[in-house]
Amino acid sequence: MDIKRLTPALALPFALFAAAPAMAEPDCSGGGYAADALVVPADVIGSIETATQYAWDGGGRLVVVCNLLTEGADFFATWSLFSGEVDTNYPGICVSLTNDQGVEWYSCQTPEAVSVAFAAVAGTEDSILRFEDWQPQAPVLQ
Repeated sequence: MDIKRLTPALALPFALFAAAPAMAEPDCSGGGYAADALVVPADVIGSIETATQYAWDGGGRLVVVCNLLTEGADFFATWSLFSGEVDTNYPGICVSLTNDQGVEWYSCQTPEAVSVAFAAVAGTEDSILRFEDWQPQAPVLQ
């Protein structure tokens, strides 16, 4: 059996990298409950094949956070959002829906809107982020 070991010179940088929470990216269902999401697909999208939640920097960068389809490939229009699904580098949220023709549609909520929803009392209208406005391209830096 060939056992691989980390040399002492590599062990410290590896340990620091593995333990650096500031470098961690948003994580699906990470943290505690923060708000609710409601996705209202536009009729033009058609049949949904994939649904993905992203953390968004408010400009042109996205980080994949969650697959929004169940194991049975079912799509649900509402779900819970968690505090660890965004961070200081990616404080906004986008959702993409890809149809059966491979066209990906995006709807995003700004970092400010996410902050308001996360601070709102659970179960109120203010605590629901709505994804209703769809564009056939990823967000770009304005």
